[in-house]
Amino acid sequence: MKQWYAKWIMFEECPENVTPVFRREFILETMPGKAEIQITGLGFYLLEINGMRVGDELLQPAFTVYDKTVLYNSYDIREYLAEGKNEIRVTLGNGWFHEPGEDCFDFEHAVWKSHLQMICELYLDGTLFLKSDTKWQCREGKWSYNSVRFGENYDAGITEKEWKNATIAKGPGGILKKQRLPGIRIQQYLSPICNKNGVYDFGRNIAGDAEITVEGKRGGEVEIKYGERLDANGEVDQTLIKRHPEIPRNQTDYFRKGTDSVEIWHPEFSYKGFRYVQIKGNITIKNIRARIFYTDLSQNGGFQCSHKTLQQIYDAALWSVKTNFHHIPTDCPHREKNGWTGDAHISSEFALFNLNMEEAYIQYIDNLVDCQWPSGQLPCIAPTSVYGYNYQSGPTWDAALIFIPWNLYFFTGRKEILERYYDSMRQYMYYTQQISEGGICKSGLGDFLPDCLQEVCPREMILSCFVLRLAQIMEKIAKILKREECEDWRNLSLRIKKTIKKEFYNKCSRTESYLSCVLYYDLSDNPEKEAAELAALVRAKKHCAGGGIFGSVYVLEVLTRYGYFEDALQIVMQEKYPGWAYMLKSGGSTLWEHWDGEKGSLNHHMRSAVGAWIYKALTGLEIDESSPGWRRVVFRPRFTHKIPKLTAWFNTPYGKLSIFIDNGKMKLELPEEVTAHLFWKNEVYEITGSWERKLY
Repeated sequence: MKQWYAKWIMFEECPENVTPVFRREFILETMPGKAEIQITGLGFYLLEINGMRVGDELLQPAFTVYDKTVLYNSYDIREYLAEGKNEIRVTLGNGWFHEPGEDCFDFEHAVWKSHLQMICELYLDGTLFLKSDTKWQCREGKWSYNSVRFGENYDAGITEKEWKNATIAKGPGGILKKQRLPGIRIQQYLSPICNKNGVYDFGRNIAGDAEITVEGKRGGEVEIKYGERLDANGEVDQTLIKRHPEIPRNQTDYFRKGTDSVEIWHPEFSYKGFRYVQIKGNITIKNIRARIFYTDLSQNGGFQCSHKTLQQIYDAALWSVKTNFHHIPTDCPHREKNGWTGDAHISSEFALFNLNMEEAYIQYIDNLVDCQWPSGQLPCIAPTSVYGYNYQSGPTWDAALIFIPWNLYFFTGRKEILERYYDSMRQYMYYTQQISEGGICKSGLGDFLPDCLQEVCPREMILSCFVLRLAQIMEKIAKILKREECEDWRNLSLRIKKTIKKEFYNKCSRTESYLSCVLYYDLSDNPEKEAAELAALVRAKKHCAGGGIFGSVYVLEVLTRYGYFEDALQIVMQEKYPGWAYMLKSGGSTLWEHWDGEKGSLNHHMRSAVGAWIYKALTGLEIDESSPGWRRVVFRPRFTHKIPKLTAWFNTPYGKLSIFIDNGKMKLELPEEVTAHLFWKNEVYEITGSWERKLY
């Protein structure tokens, strides 16, 4: 762990919600060969040296449980320095450290909430040259208000006050650690497709903010309001993105001009989820463009097929995942911006098939562990300080603690990931017995947000099934890590499975939800018969979806497993309500919170597991459980005339794996050191290198 010689400093007299600015001037007699600054500022910081912004990351540092962990960043700053006089300037925004507004998530009451503060050290040629201390100066900045959720007030023409000396702060309490997950970066600039009476339509649901170019007199003002819906009058409607927090203001910025010349401005300490931007004011908007930004997760895999609707669903699912990752996997980028654990784990396999998620997920699970109580109890969002321990937490959401590291292990083969979290996982499993009675879990949410006409399996059934699956995974993890509890987890899973069958099997309405749960968790005494029954129900419903966030995917998985792939595919592709294709046919570019799109968010990645099913089912690709990390894979090729062409790829640790299907002809290209077991026409082939075959 790095030893810090610098001090946490603050501007103690800075008014509430005003951005404090810190500066330090220094002289360089000669230019150093190397120059590195190590810095963090809470909640977010903007670092400038000699008037130049340092780095292209936004909203640094990443959000953590600040009384447990604080992340710092390192930058090579030699190019910003000059011989002679130099100045470092740091502006701080509230971020998640000092939430100003009251809402139902209680961040305004976080235990870490305090004065905005910073710490930094400057090293020249490896030697500490300058550090944050009371020699730094500070004053009020140009933001009179800033909130990561609610927006910003910026006055470009504010009269700047005299500099004062900084004072020592106590620090947030957490251990300083270097940030390893990627930063948030601008991915794209987007121009509006139309402007109607000051309402700009960017054509798709995005995350980021708007950069405006304005002209007018000094002191002229504009209001910039963001949203994903319009009301009957064609104005931005924020009604549904103000739900839950129940706040008077959300995603709204105010800008005041500082000169009579043309000015360009964008927010600095917030982000928004939106399709529309509405601007009102007494100055002229010469130009506006959206800055789309999210965590800079590199592409690690991909999928393309010839069926337009299926590809649109896949792309919308991936766009929902990307635009909901701002250092943490959030539920939505506009209303809450919370790191809901259920949303995070249900989309994790799909994310891993497409993006390099390792460092981002490790930091997210570190946050969750930092939130864990000594009893093992977890909150339903992470990071958090107060909210989430006694509402919505339960195995269906808490499973993120085990599912995400397990998926990471599968994709990387790195046992140390499992080792890192084993003690926390074990403590959580002990806690599940506290909230269970007679083997049946009593606390948590069931199959969340089905269509209002869809009957789902009993809440306690799916909760207990989650505990069952967690115990089964813990048995595997204990065996991998050679832990003594291996037999304990096995016995626990056997007891839970026996109890679930006793309490629920053949005692519930034989709905699509019930049958898919029975089959998914291997509870059936006659799986072939019950799979046929499920397929018949699906056909009777004309292949409409409509289950909750878990059950809707279980149906696809088990139909595919038991030979009803075409029925599963038809569920995904059909355009009637309810279904994924219906969302896109109705104008969506991301996946929705509710099947009908009328009640909640229009950008929720919790329904994106359909993307993982598309990837796996259409390619036939599986990672061999006995050889995680892509050393050995399994292929069970499927061909449908509905999708004559597809390509898929993944960057394994050993190189690129590619799959091509073209009108019934399949070609596999495997990197060296990767072996595939291919199941085809009742035969099993072991292949390496390249393999090509007609599928019909």
